Amino acid sequence: MIIFRLFKIVMVSWGFSWVAFSTAVATDINPWEALQGGNYASVEKVWLPRAERGEIEAQIFMGHVETMRNMHSEAARWYRLAAIKGSSIAQALLANQYLSGNGVDLDLVRAYALYDLAADKGHQNATKARDVIARQMSGEQLSRAIDLSASWRRDGLD
Repeated sequence: MIIFRLFKIVMVSWGFSWVAFSTAVATDINPWEALQGGNYASVEKVWLPRAERGEIEAQIFMGHVETMRNMHSEAARWYRLAAIKGSSIAQALLANQYLSGNGVDLDLVRAYALYDLAADKGHQNATKARDVIARQMSGEQLSRAIDLSASWRRDGLD
């Protein structure tokens, strides 16, 4: 039941990020429709150069592309790049991967810390997910997660 609730939170979060990206750049293609239709080449033509230049929105969108391709470790790489730059959406999406173990090792401590960073920036779904995870963690895990979150706040995400 906990996993199902978190999945719903994640999907709502993901949906809001799609809306932002589908209107972010005027192009000949609708990136959302192209991605849903599996037209990855068209999506990459527009978004990959931007992601490689370091544009946060494009990095997140490329993370979505790789998720749709079931290339979860590559998705995590793109989400991490945007998360390092402070994107609460990317932090929450990367936390989702640590929560599920998709593309990264399952790690509740890292998931909590990333959700905590995103929650600090007002990401409401991250706040809910963080609080649900906290109830599933041991005291030692929660203490490590809080310390990690504080470290990332102070020194930046590694």
